[in-house]
Amino acid sequence: MKRIITLLAAFSLTGMAAFAQQALGPGTGIISPEINPDHTVTFRYQNRKAVRVQLTGDMLPTQKRTVNYGGREQVMESAGIVDLQEGPNGVWTYTTQPLTGELYSYSFIVDGVRTMDPSNIYQNRDIATWTNIFTLSAEKGDKGWYYEVHDVPHGTVSHVWYDSPVLKAKRRLTVYTPAGYEDNPKAKYPVFYLLHGSGGDEDAWADLGRATQILDNLIAEGKAKPMILVMPNGVYFNQAAPGAAINMFQPTMANSRSQSTEEFELAFPDIMTFIEGHYRVAKGQYNTAVAGLSMGGRQSSALIRRYPTKIGYVGQFSGVVVPEGDDDPALKAVFAAKPKLFYIAVGSADGVKVNSLKLKDYCDQKGYPVEYYESDGGHIWRNWRVYLTQFAQKLFK
Repeated sequence: MKRIITLLAAFSLTGMAAFAQQALGPGTGIISPEINPDHTVTFRYQNRKAVRVQLTGDMLPTQKRTVNYGGREQVMESAGIVDLQEGPNGVWTYTTQPLTGELYSYSFIVDGVRTMDPSNIYQNRDIATWTNIFTLSAEKGDKGWYYEVHDVPHGTVSHVWYDSPVLKAKRRLTVYTPAGYEDNPKAKYPVFYLLHGSGGDEDAWADLGRATQILDNLIAEGKAKPMILVMPNGVYFNQAAPGAAINMFQPTMANSRSQSTEEFELAFPDIMTFIEGHYRVAKGQYNTAVAGLSMGGRQSSALIRRYPTKIGYVGQFSGVVVPEGDDDPALKAVFAAKPKLFYIAVGSADGVKVNSLKLKDYCDQKGYPVEYYESDGGHIWRNWRVYLTQFAQKLFK
């Protein structure tokens, strides 16, 4: 009996060692996704036992569905779903129509169970959901081109911790410094604070938004000024992204949407104090920009109201603070401080468009200068990357 137990223990330890060692296998040996010369994309998945394999992703025609949101029904767009066709050796395939330049997300659904593509190591996390990704550029200068890495000077991306006396906590930032920052110790740079949405964190814009690639490429082309990009964690009770925070929280949309963002707004000067004390910053209203998506758009809208003389550029992507009454004193103070750019962007199918239009119309009626941009689509990263690309080119000029 002791010998059997000893053998079982030995096999167990051997299995644990095998699990812990580096994965040295060749992978699946299958190319997926494969970007074809005509800009179609072929997906492949091998499973001899599968009965049905489907593909869902934002490269497919969207599907519309009705959802109850805040007590009222709204028509929302969701990713399309198509069937793959089974071929020899249990390899299922599907080829798209020709695609335009973009960053695309997708997953497989195998017999009703959502599955990652085992042949594609590139993945992104959006809140608590993982998807495979790929970028496609049909021609230089299209959206996909700006999201890819090119042979241009590259900035430096750091995860740094700062102290927030207001929140009584250590918190984390993702900070981008432009190419050449380390080589010129006397140069000072304007600062752009970029905020994520509900359920997001300080990794969201760098990973999902491709913010650093966008800035690298725009700066290299001379379309954007060299700048410091600061991406905070806007959920005031979370220190950092999963895996970095002490509390190891599970991200959800609800855990930030249900909470007030006022605490983050009050603590925002702690971030500015840290950045101005640790980086070579060109200080002042017209060297400071704030923008964000969804919850981050509302926070940006609130921050320029709270600190109108400190912020010279504001971008409100799919999220705004609506005017209070017929004579909003906070907005009056904002425009009395003469911001250089008051930018609103939203998708034509976005459920929050109604609030964006309320703010735009109010500003138009008061004669306040506002720049409004409306794209196709809804409340999606595909739009927010475009808004960032446009907004960054308008800063500090």
